[in-house]
Amino acid sequence: MDVKESIFQQILVLSHKQEERRKQRHDRFLDEINRLAPDCAPCKNLSLTELHVIQCIGLGGDANVTAISQKIGVTKSAVSKITAKLLTKGLITRYQLHGNQKEVYFRLSRQGEAVFSIHEQQHQNISSEWKAFLGRYTAEELAFLHRLLQDALELADQKQRDE
Repeated sequence: MDVKESIFQQILVLSHKQEERRKQRHDRFLDEINRLAPDCAPCKNLSLTELHVIQCIGLGGDANVTAISQKIGVTKSAVSKITAKLLTKGLITRYQLHGNQKEVYFRLSRQGEAVFSIHEQQHQNISSEWKAFLGRYTAEELAFLHRLLQDALELADQKQRDE
């Protein structure tokens, strides 16, 4: 097997392992929500994308559909559907700025803030793990990895636009 094929196979294995780990972390997150906020019925079946929208809103700033779409990399249509679900679940509220009745913005409700807090802790743990892992590489290796990932993300974006 040549090097390119070997790398491709490793990427496939890593992708599958990451998907499994993501599912496990998501299940643990929902368990943690149930433990810390047992009275929060809408919190019990949150999708990963709903969590990322909550995170985006919770990180501050005026969060509208366009801003959320750009930050998490999904379509505005998808964000509109997700925010509608989160509004129904009572995890976010909507508001408009004075002087601009056209744009709709979102903020977290009290229950949404609880979800955000737990989710942020989980993200901080993951970030710490990755920073520790990346600490074993030189600056040159990290620069190459950064370039490789940027190129891979650009390719993924291009493929998504082409479909």
